[in-house]
Amino acid sequence: MKNIILDFGHGGIDENGHYTTAPSKMFTFPNGETAYEGFINRQIGGLIELYLRSNYPDYNIVTTVKTTDSRDLSLSYRVQVANQFPAADTLFISIHSNASMNHNASGFSIYTTPGVTRSDSLATYIGEEVEKYYTDLNLKLRFDFYSDGDLDREADFYVLMKTKCPAVLLECLFFDYWEDYKLLKSAEFQKELAWHVYKGIIKYVENN
Repeated sequence: MKNIILDFGHGGIDENGHYTTAPSKMFTFPNGETAYEGFINRQIGGLIELYLRSNYPDYNIVTTVKTTDSRDLSLSYRVQVANQFPAADTLFISIHSNASMNHNASGFSIYTTPGVTRSDSLATYIGEEVEKYYTDLNLKLRFDFYSDGDLDREADFYVLMKTKCPAVLLECLFFDYWEDYKLLKSAEFQKELAWHVYKGIIKYVENN
């Protein structure tokens, strides 16, 4: 495994303070504080990138967008970044935070495409590492053991369907639920979550 592609979902906040992505990817709480999913994704994803670059300098760590780049780049471009590398030597991890219709859902989930694929074991390694941390915090794990016996949920997300390499999409917590958001914006939580995702990635690489 030579290439690890990190995808920070959605847009960020530009130099003028404007959020560059859809209103559905932000939420304002009754106290007036606003959560911006794309900004959170960049914070967590940037830490995963830092851990990988610091500890495995020989790996080719590529991001679909820099943490300082606020643009909401197209899904096709994100896939293109991953597919420029040989699929057998590449991983794709897309970092997101979730939302719900009633703004009252909570927890972590990790997605692959439907069926048994090479992505399943990547999802398992990452999910099991996150589980160790989330269990200590008594956070919900939205795993799916019913469809095919493993913990990943399955969906036809574009960035998973179109990438040729093993690919997973993380929903770290719900940015529109206050208790989850308090954690998502916490620097300490971000560091610990990113560290466990990083450990899951490395375990997959070392076993493949």
